[in-house]
Amino acid sequence: MCKSNLIKLAVISAAMLGASGAYAHTRLETSTVVEGTRVHNAVNIGHGCADPTGKLAGEGALKNQPTYGTSVVFPNAITYTPIIGIDSTSDGKGTAKVYTTKPAAEFYAPLSGIGTLIRTGGPFPYTDHHLDSKGNKDGFWAGGKYYDQTVSATVQVDFYSAAVTIPAASCARSVTFELAIVDICNPNNQSPKIKDSDALFWSPIPNFTGVPGQPFGAGVADTARSIPVGPQFSLYDGFVDGDPKGKAGDGWGSPATLKVTRNLVTNPLPAGCTGNGGKGDDVYVYPEAKQINAELPIWSKSDGTGTVFWK
Repeated sequence: MCKSNLIKLAVISAAMLGASGAYAHTRLETSTVVEGTRVHNAVNIGHGCADPTGKLAGEGALKNQPTYGTSVVFPNAITYTPIIGIDSTSDGKGTAKVYTTKPAAEFYAPLSGIGTLIRTGGPFPYTDHHLDSKGNKDGFWAGGKYYDQTVSATVQVDFYSAAVTIPAASCARSVTFELAIVDICNPNNQSPKIKDSDALFWSPIPNFTGVPGQPFGAGVADTARSIPVGPQFSLYDGFVDGDPKGKAGDGWGSPATLKVTRNLVTNPLPAGCTGNGGKGDDVYVYPEAKQINAELPIWSKSDGTGTVFWK
């Protein structure tokens, strides 16, 4: 490569490092699917953890810590009780979720196994599932190798998203699963003292009216990003240094999601549904804190026993 091209490449790389738009949050490759469709999907890790010097903060921060691994948890409604919110006024009015105690089975099936790991290939040498006490697959982890992402290189972890269906009697037009994900850059620093330079938590915070224990954030600690301070929902909300009264980290309340839309041709809404002017309700499903606390950590055995690799 000639000298002039090397200079151009260096300039481009430096620009990408300094620009907040050069990085994407951790999200799913396919975030919206039609019900009954099994998809070869992927978790896309868009950037590494924050600069440990702390010289830059927020969305403009350098994300220059290599990513070492990731852990992913989907809501389980068999062993745990997910938190469910229903939005009947989404059209043109933003999001206005209302907490419900109705069982998850009224809105979707299956109740677990929403995301299952694909073991062949992949960027990380070590992988495994997260299992509940009954052997249901609630998510997965992958890790064991450092990836430098400072030139906006996405790391992908493949998985299958299940063929979720919506019951015919339900008024749901969509069901959105809120995932708990941690991207780990420093596996040696573990809870509760974790900084944004050690790990990034893409936290599913059910911070809406009626949820037991709500609100999970009060006031605003970072005006630019509207990140609150307040009680934690789970142990892995990404509060800096693990202090639940401190400032929340980069992924607070910004989870990856999997939205399942109703097939209105083969599964039309039943008569009498009033949500969104008769178009149906939007349902949001969050893993309960107990599940996140138990299953987001990484153990040598998939059932959460054996040697603790990261917690």
